[in-house]
Amino acid sequence: HPFVCLFAAPALRTATEELKLASFLNNTGRKMQDTMCLSREKRVFELLFLVFLLPFASSSSEECTVTAAEGKTCVQVSEPVVLGNVQSAPTASNYTFGERAAAKEYLEILYKEREILTKNARVYEYESVSNPVLNPVPILSLGAEDYAANKTGIFSADFSSLLGISYPATSPNLLAGFIKVLTGEELDTKAEATSQAFYVVSGSGKSQLQPDEEAKEEEGKLIEWATGDMFVVPAHSKPITHTATSTAVLYWVHDEPLLRYLGVKSSEKKFKPTLYTKEMLMACVEEIKREPGSGEKNRMGILLGNKDTEQTKTITHTLWALLNTIPPKTVQLPHKHNSVALDLCVSAGEGTYTLMSRQIDHNGRLVDPVRMDWTPGGMFVTPPGWWHSHVNEGGEPGWVLPLQDAGIYTYQRSLDIRFAPD
Repeated sequence: HPFVCLFAAPALRTATEELKLASFLNNTGRKMQDTMCLSREKRVFELLFLVFLLPFASSSSEECTVTAAEGKTCVQVSEPVVLGNVQSAPTASNYTFGERAAAKEYLEILYKEREILTKNARVYEYESVSNPVLNPVPILSLGAEDYAANKTGIFSADFSSLLGISYPATSPNLLAGFIKVLTGEELDTKAEATSQAFYVVSGSGKSQLQPDEEAKEEEGKLIEWATGDMFVVPAHSKPITHTATSTAVLYWVHDEPLLRYLGVKSSEKKFKPTLYTKEMLMACVEEIKREPGSGEKNRMGILLGNKDTEQTKTITHTLWALLNTIPPKTVQLPHKHNSVALDLCVSAGEGTYTLMSRQIDHNGRLVDPVRMDWTPGGMFVTPPGWWHSHVNEGGEPGWVLPLQDAGIYTYQRSLDIRFAPD
């Protein structure tokens, strides 16, 4: 208050006291919004205030200015020098906001980005889509007559149009087909797959793994084969060149459709190229036949494994292979599994076939089954989850080689193979 200045000013002569008074005046000036407008009736007090204020102001680095406007005298007090770490008074610049137009433009951009992110979003009622209806795996076959032409080439069992997918596939995870190479000719094959399996249906020759930049130790890898042999190849970025010393047919299965669905490329070799000769396989079958009680077994087969798949006991980490024989006058009990079987008929006489059905009755018999006759050198598809039984009404053994995606299901603990009660 000006009266304080009027009576206290003469006694305040030290620098410290002057600083205190300056701070007091500063605070008082802030409360009055830095400008004190006095009415005409109080002008005498204003003059006394100025008389005592000016000496103190002159001792600081700041100046006081006096202005008069339209019958009023206005006193503006400059900011004093303040010692120490003291925050300065807020000013209008501390509260300056961005342009409204800019903020609106930013929000519009944000909304557009959100629209881009959400335009593919879908929300479904749970019970209506918990078990979506997909195109079923078809019960179809590819026989020896389909590659009977006297020419070198690849003959694929491409059922992708029936599966409703945009890339070649026999089943959702696998593609099967036959490679035919005439005597003295060669053919390159290439698959973006983690596993490739080749079974020699007939003929003889060799397969050369072209140099792979990702695995130098495989450069020059040569696999020689003959009828009844089987070999598997891991991920390989280069073509494999097959050369026939006698006209050859190879059954070829790989998991490229699985990788296409996942949108990935093979980048790691999960096992080494491995050869299973016919002599090795038949010796194992004969060993099983000599075991006690083998004559009472409903099945006589050998499961092919690999040192690098000790956990799943499968031929590769994704593929599963069983060389199975059905003796004459035999009906195998129905069984089912969640994997798809791409069955190759190695050999069979008349009256050898497979029955398939979605269900069995309380006696373990197939209900309204579909029949698929075996033709040597041909393949057929057994859908996942279907009960099926192999039957041999003829007089000679039948041999079948199912190649499945059961390596995946075994690892996922979801193969769920079941056998009908005896």
